[in-house]
Amino acid sequence: MLKITAAVPTYNSEQFISRCLDSLVQQTMPNNEYEIICVDDCSQDGTVSILKKYSEQYSHITVIERKENSGGPGEPRNQAIRAANGEYIFFIDSDDYLGIESFERMYQFAKQHDSDIVLGKMVGVNGRSVPQAIFKETKAEADLVTSPLVYSIGPTKLFKVSLLRNHDIYFPSNIQATEDQVFVMKAYLEANKISVLADYDYYYAVQHDGVHMTFAYVAPQSYYGAMKVIIDMISESRLSPTRKKKFMAKFLNRHFDFSRTTDFTVTIEDEQEQQTWMKELHDFVDQTIPREIDKLVHSHTRLKLYFVRHNDLNGLKQFEADKENMTQFTSVQNGHIIANYPSLMPYHLTENERIVDDRNKLSHYVSDFQMKNNTFLLKGTVTHSALQPEHQEMQVLSGIWVHRESKTEKIISPVYANGGEFEFLTKFTDLAVHEGDIGVWDFFIESEIDGYTKRARIGNSREKYPYPKHAKYIGNNGKYAFSARPYFTKPYDNLSVDIREQEGLKVEIRTSESDEDLMFVFPGSQLFFPKRSLLLLEFKNQEFLIPINKQISSAKETVIQIDRNLVEQKFAPAHLQNTNIALSINSYKTALVPKKDVSVYFCSKNIEKKLWCFKIKKKVDLYIQSDESTFYLTAR
Repeated sequence: MLKITAAVPTYNSEQFISRCLDSLVQQTMPNNEYEIICVDDCSQDGTVSILKKYSEQYSHITVIERKENSGGPGEPRNQAIRAANGEYIFFIDSDDYLGIESFERMYQFAKQHDSDIVLGKMVGVNGRSVPQAIFKETKAEADLVTSPLVYSIGPTKLFKVSLLRNHDIYFPSNIQATEDQVFVMKAYLEANKISVLADYDYYYAVQHDGVHMTFAYVAPQSYYGAMKVIIDMISESRLSPTRKKKFMAKFLNRHFDFSRTTDFTVTIEDEQEQQTWMKELHDFVDQTIPREIDKLVHSHTRLKLYFVRHNDLNGLKQFEADKENMTQFTSVQNGHIIANYPSLMPYHLTENERIVDDRNKLSHYVSDFQMKNNTFLLKGTVTHSALQPEHQEMQVLSGIWVHRESKTEKIISPVYANGGEFEFLTKFTDLAVHEGDIGVWDFFIESEIDGYTKRARIGNSREKYPYPKHAKYIGNNGKYAFSARPYFTKPYDNLSVDIREQEGLKVEIRTSESDEDLMFVFPGSQLFFPKRSLLLLEFKNQEFLIPINKQISSAKETVIQIDRNLVEQKFAPAHLQNTNIALSINSYKTALVPKKDVSVYFCSKNIEKKLWCFKIKKKVDLYIQSDESTFYLTAR
């Protein structure tokens, strides 16, 4: 048995099919381990000719020519399922393409975790919208109810062929434009394990004006008939009663936010047709969706359902207009944001029924970053998208650092706050206190207004960060030496700080132009040290603490300087020939390591020597020298 069957339905695809096929034949998986089945739905252009040329060149490509046009990709995909020789089947649209490692990566992961379905991270091309929430992280087993799987119900995934055949899962041939949703939802409900891969760009979905079935017309009777099929499948599934309700609510949220229902009062201009859509939507909801589900959906979906269940088209239109200007109609009451939409007045809803907390987002902007010694300063603004300006002035702000693994929280108050303006000053030594503080700390801002609280990650909307990626603070908390490096996460670009144990620092030693200072240079590193830092020098059981009198930090290098005169005052060496020395900053755990061989004048000392019965003083010049790993003093 082959590992994978790639199923490619084609219809008038001559402009795009070559790129699609190229991405398939260039897969890193060996050709004898997968097959490509192209099913053409009576193309009227040169698609079939292109397919045949590829099949002549590549023996693992099979071309099936349908005798009658089916009107959509569903039936061609069904033929591919029946003809498949692979353990898994992957559906790809003819105008899209894959990353060349996609099959090898997905199959290996599927076998490792015994997955029935594998979703690979999607990338939108030319403005094509693709699911994103589901691809935040790789998961061997994504929960159907609690994860965002329901927001990714296109068929461009890896399916175990036995799952489809054993449960008679095929694309319905009696509907168009939504047959993929019915297919995927049935597969989801029958699958034992659904996996998500977010570690690679697997699928590139390309936008081409006017060619996607997504935008094709479909009659409301057919459309809501398909939605009823999906709701019936959920009702009859093996999910527990509680999970059925939650999943049904999640599907409804998706349906009202990302489907033909979403803006039909705007996209459909003819009022009679609007009324037809409203009637079919009303019948679908009223006859299929239990009223208890209304309490489980998002607030704006719940409010829409009042109009839908009453078949109130005019009320729904006014509601949509109210929603566009929601800040004019919201207030904060008893710790919640309440919608006072005029469109809701006829329904006499209670305050609790008009809660719209989930419609509010924190809009934020970081205008300045400053890193100095042990501190990191953030300046910016934050506003609530669902509230009027007078509410913004009432904000009480907090900064919250959350340890990514332990979820420990460290809360800081702003050093300045005025309405939505803020300044937060973080001391890195407050983040790194205990052994468990090693790791990544994610920064959140929290805003409270009259008992209503909203928290959000910040950083992705900002002025240009003024420091290089490697810029970091080097400190010591008495338990361990550590580095603290602010950075911005991928792919969401939010602010975090990476705390790590710090060991050696590679350094070059030079003399200043005036020859009065000794310079310790960290090339290619922008480092920040405590304001009152010390150079620790140790040799032959002698220890010296020398204050660092100057720190110069830039993107290209960091320089610290010590006063050579102070060294000469403190230093009292004897028997110095080739004496190893240890150098460190602030802690013996932050050792300095030679970056290259060096010989630098250190200081001069008068040393007494006994000559016969006399004592004489001799001036000796001391040099710091190094090889690849060790510093040592020599006398000349």
